[in-house]
Amino acid sequence: MKEEIVYPIPYRLNLTIGGSCFAGALLVLYMGSHTEKMLYQSGLAILFAILMIPLYSLIHEAEHDMMHPNRKLNYWLGVVLSWIFVAPFTFIRKCHLNHHKHNRTDYEMWDLYYAHQQKWLRQGYFYIVRLGMEWIMIVVAVVLFALLPKLVFSKLFSWNHEIKGIIQGANKDKLLVKIRLESYLVIAFQFIIFFLLKLDIYFLIGAYFCHAFVWSSQNYVTHAFSPRDIINGAHNLKMPLLVRYLYLNFNIHLAHHQYPKMPWIYLPKCIQSTTKELSFWHIYIKLWLGPELTREPSPVADKEIHSA
Repeated sequence: MKEEIVYPIPYRLNLTIGGSCFAGALLVLYMGSHTEKMLYQSGLAILFAILMIPLYSLIHEAEHDMMHPNRKLNYWLGVVLSWIFVAPFTFIRKCHLNHHKHNRTDYEMWDLYYAHQQKWLRQGYFYIVRLGMEWIMIVVAVVLFALLPKLVFSKLFSWNHEIKGIIQGANKDKLLVKIRLESYLVIAFQFIIFFLLKLDIYFLIGAYFCHAFVWSSQNYVTHAFSPRDIINGAHNLKMPLLVRYLYLNFNIHLAHHQYPKMPWIYLPKCIQSTTKELSFWHIYIKLWLGPELTREPSPVADKEIHSA
């Protein structure tokens, strides 16, 4: 039985924020490409990464069918917003739903390692991913899905337990057809804006690398060192009010995992009085110290959880 969405989706607000961030990101890419002042370009690259924060939060809403109440329109909004994020929407949606299914299991031990695992390998992989590779791997997936889709699911990538878990089931025929088509659209969009806006390749790469670092370095902060529990393995993180609005309440992540069909604007209502809110910066800095040894067993995945 499907869980009912009690609160209405704020689709007008979502469309306003999404459209503004999308247009703003394009404007920033244009402005940065048509100036030679390095300091100005640096500021614009940072602004681009900031605009991508609420934009990704809305992609996340679309992954849960909460960007718009019309499911077809919700899908296409997710697809279009993902063009500038450089991702096939159906693929990252599947990966995200797998995340809800595998949260804090051995498939998602980004911040932990077992005694039998080589610590230096876990640390090396951890820092490479946090420094921007998490987003870069999505871009690589776009190219591979367009040209050599079977390679994504080959041993070249599936040897890694975390990657194997996150892409699980994305190779089903119907999904793969959509993912490939969306990958072509992403590539076409990037080529169109590059030539239409006469973008500078060096600024474009710099802006996206800035985004890659910002997104990859904090994408797991809401889960790092939380209990090894599939539903409750997340944090509600304290942020200044304006910053929280920038993230569209993405920091209230434990509440999201407990109520995955609750639109972002209502998540503060879902914070349980017994839940301790932790400092975003405390967890963020602790995460940079690297993965920690764990002796806790992996939680068992509940097959019904991926209805998230």
